[in-house]
Order: sequence, then C-alpha cells, then structure tokens
Amino acid sequence: MDESRVAFLRRLVASPSPSGFERPAQQVVREEIQQYTDEVHTDVHGNVIAALNASAELRVMLEAHCDELGFLIRHIDEQGYLYFAPIGGFDASTLPGNRVNIHTSKGIVSGVVGRKPVHSLSAEEREKAPKLWDLWIDIGASSKEEALERVKVGSVGTRAAELETLHKDIIISRALDDKSGVFAVVEAMRRIHAKREQLKAGVFFVSAVQEEIGLRGARTSAYSVNPQIAIAVDVAPTSDIPGAPKNRMGDLKMNAGPILTIGAHINLPVYERLVKAAEEAGISYQVEASAAGTGTDTDAIQVARGPIATGLLSIPCRYLHTGSEMVSLKDVDEVAELIARFVLALDADTNLIP
Repeated sequence: MDESRVAFLRRLVASPSPSGFERPAQQVVREEIQQYTDEVHTDVHGNVIAALNASAELRVMLEAHCDELGFLIRHIDEQGYLYFAPIGGFDASTLPGNRVNIHTSKGIVSGVVGRKPVHSLSAEEREKAPKLWDLWIDIGASSKEEALERVKVGSVGTRAAELETLHKDIIISRALDDKSGVFAVVEAMRRIHAKREQLKAGVFFVSAVQEEIGLRGARTSAYSVNPQIAIAVDVAPTSDIPGAPKNRMGDLKMNAGPILTIGAHINLPVYERLVKAAEEAGISYQVEASAAGTGTDTDAIQVARGPIATGLLSIPCRYLHTGSEMVSLKDVDEVAELIARFVLALDADTNLIP
C-alpha cells in the first residue's frame, strides 16, 4: 500500500481516542473523509457521519469505530502515584511496564504502569495475573502536590505505542482495533468516490464512538442514518499463533485476506454478495462462523431501528488489546477493495430478503 495513504493511518493512531474522549481522532477523520463525500457532520454523541449520493433510494452505511482502550485517572496518592479506571477491556497481565501518555490541557505527561517487582511477589502472586486496582501509573512525581501540578483527576491516558512497520506489509501499534478498520472504510470511500458515476446507492460513512464500552455510537448513528444495509468493519483475533484453539475460533490467519462473518447477526443476501464480490475480484477471503453475537458493532446496528441487513468484514489481527496489535496492510487494502466493489454493485432493486 502506498505510504501516502498509510500516512493517514499514522496520524489517526497518533491521535488519542479513549472511549468517550474521541475528539482528537475524529478531527483527523473529518479532515480526511470530507475529500470523498458530499457532506460531513458530527452528532452530539461524537460520531462522524458523512454522506455520498445521499438522496438515493437505497441507503448503505459503512461503519467502523474510532475509539480505543484507555485509562481514566481517578485517584492520586500522597506519594504522587496515579490510580486509574480502565476504559475498555484490558488484560491486566499485559500492562505492567507499559509506557503511557496522559493527555492534559497542557500537553502529554509521560508515565509508566507500575507493579510490585517480581522479586517481592509471593509464589501465589506469581501464578496469577495482577488485578487492575493493584497497578498504578508513575509519572516521576515525588508527592501528590507535584503530581497534581501536572495531572488532574479525570485526565485520560493511552498506551504510548505508535504505528511501526514490523516487516514488509506487517504493522504493529496500539489501537489498530479499530483504527485500521476506520482506515479501511475511508479507503473504500475514496475508491467509491473515484467511481461515483457508477454509484446507484446512497453511501453513509460512520466513524463511531464508544464501541469498547458497549457498542454505543454504532447504535445511535445507525438509528440516525436509517440505512437498509450496513457493513461494519472491525478486527478479529486470529488462530495462527501457538496454542490458539482452532476448534473454537476457526482457522483464521493474518495475511490471508478479509474475514467474512456468517451467522444470526448477518443478513444472508449481504453475506452472499460479499462472497460474490470477493470471488469476482480474485480476493482470497476467510469465513468466521458466529452462531450468536459477534461482539462487534454489527450486533447493535442490526436492530438499531427497524431490521437492517448487516454484514461484518474483519481485518485479521494478532495480540488484540495490547500495545502491539498486529495486522497486514495487504488484508486492510483487500477489505477496502471488497467494500468498494460491494457498494458499487448495489442498486434500488437489490433484494435483501433472506
């Protein structure tokens, strides 16, 4: 993928967006998506919604969530250590030693997630993952007064990890869940816009907020947009790592193409159209079978208003919810291409009845 396009993803990752505090990332999204749409607005929830060919009879919503995991500072002790509430689902065992950025009105305050050293842990403690409330953030302050001069209760933080190229198309970063998905949908919109003379549907781009704390932005934006079709893009954990249970997860691999989900939350005609678009384009794809909920914004969108014909495309990802989430830009590019082809094939006569 061209580095000029990846530069947008770098800016997006560099812009903090813990759930409920997505403003910096959404500003980057607005600046980019306005080039490929006719109108852009942000609702009071914080969702960025942009439209292309909005007056068309058939309305399709393309959605990914921009929020990421984070920390909310809730207590500073007398020694100047910061205690936090987690924003989203952290695995506490991945946090000790992580460098973090606390985002304040005066700028970034750097810190480190602290835990008792291994030398002083009991045998029982060594066998268990730490509890989140046993961790703290050390900003190098010597007292509560000194810490409060730099950080206030209610400040938000993120891991400090930024986007890096690991090898060829493989990148690592915090927040690729789901900023790589937002990037893929923006890329799809860019390709649709370039062929808008072929476009028969109205396309509504949504960069949703607060997915990590309950699929909230997807629900409210889908109600507002009121589409007949919606495609959500997220990341999905792969089973191509040691010890992963393929009998429970399926055989999902990074660098092997988009993951198409099938199951109760997925409209069958939408799924079949995605498969057809992939096969006609020569795009390899993988199938994830989800008998019930998918754990993504798809679940909220499907029943946000009346029935919405939903589909889910996922980017294969290793090490979710860590500071080094890993995806392939090849997979991301193919997700974008598949979405664009799917949308350009829609018209007012598209049959969505299972």
